[in-house]
This record gives sequence, C-alpha cells and structure tokens, in this order.
Amino acid sequence: MQQGYFQGQTAGGGKRERTRSALLDATVSVVAAKGMEATKILDITEAAGLANGTFYNHFEDKESILREAAYGIALAVGRQLDEEMTGIEDAGRRVVTATTRFIEIVVHEPDWAHVLLGSAEVMPEVRQDIYRYLRSDIELGVEQGKFDVEVTGFLLDQVASLIGVALRAQIHGGRNLALTRQTCESILRLLGTSPAKARKLALAG
Repeated sequence: MQQGYFQGQTAGGGKRERTRSALLDATVSVVAAKGMEATKILDITEAAGLANGTFYNHFEDKESILREAAYGIALAVGRQLDEEMTGIEDAGRRVVTATTRFIEIVVHEPDWAHVLLGSAEVMPEVRQDIYRYLRSDIELGVEQGKFDVEVTGFLLDQVASLIGVALRAQIHGGRNLALTRQTCESILRLLGTSPAKARKLALAG
C-alpha cells in the first residue's frame, strides 16, 4: 500500500504506530472508494495488507477507526487554515479565506473530502467539532456588526451544505475558482451581508 498521510506522520516510529497509521490510511482509501457506511473492517485490513485480527489490537470497532481518521484529517486541515488565517481580523475576509482554502485543500486531497463529508453525515460529534471553526468566525462577524444573523445549528447546517455542494462539484469536475467564489458570495449573503459587499469580498478572496 502506498504511504499516506497517517503513515507519513508516524515515519520513524515503532511497529505499533506504523501498523495503526497503515490501518488509518487504508480506512481513508476504502471510504473514498466505497463510502463510509459500506466500508467493512475486512476491507480496511485487506487494503492495509494486514490480517483481520490485527485490527482489534488497535481499534475497538469500525466506528472508532472512522472517527479517528475523520478527526485526524480535520485536524490537519484545521492547522493549515489556522496558519493561513493568522493576522486576518475582519470576519468577512476570514469566512471567504477559510472557505476558499478549505475547498482548495480538500479538492487537492479528494479521499479526505469523502471522509470529511461522510463523517459529517453519520457522526454528529464530528460534525459539531468541524462546525466550531464556522461558528467562531460567524460569531466574530456578529460582534463586528458585519453579519446580521442568529448563530444556530440550522444556520451552520446551511453554510456547511453550500460548502459541501461546492466540494462535490469540484471533486468530480475539477477545481473551479469561479464556483468557489459563488459559494463564498452565497454564504456571505446568507449571513446578512449586502449583495454588493458579498460580491466584492468574494472576488477579493
């Protein structure tokens, strides 16, 4: 199996760490090919080139490895976003920058997209953790007087749905900056930004 993200993170580590990371990378590959719900433990161990019993030395069940893979990917993306958003204080610009870069990063790693989208659908706790990034920037915008909304779970679902649609379109049709800008503009308008201001911010992003 080709070395993936998790194996790269544990390069030089002990055998147990390397085996665990191989299982996580295999999980990402299998989920991308079959979907989260259709993925089976046997699929994961076969993709990793390991015996089926080896799985239970590292994970309790399928849900536990799916959760760890999703959190690991979300953390990797979050770190990249945090680095690139340092110094951006305006909430509107933060939303545009975060949305644009999130889509670019995940489209570049389409297997990650399948894991993140799948986990958001079937694992409420993962979805809520991903939403923390959205919520903080939207709440900042409300404080700054840039957004005129009540920050609710339903609002976050709507924003996430717009991003999800843009992701799926670009995973299948290729990177499309115009589509990403349209997505940013739609999100800003949903948050109460005027059409003209939303278009200007989206184009600047």
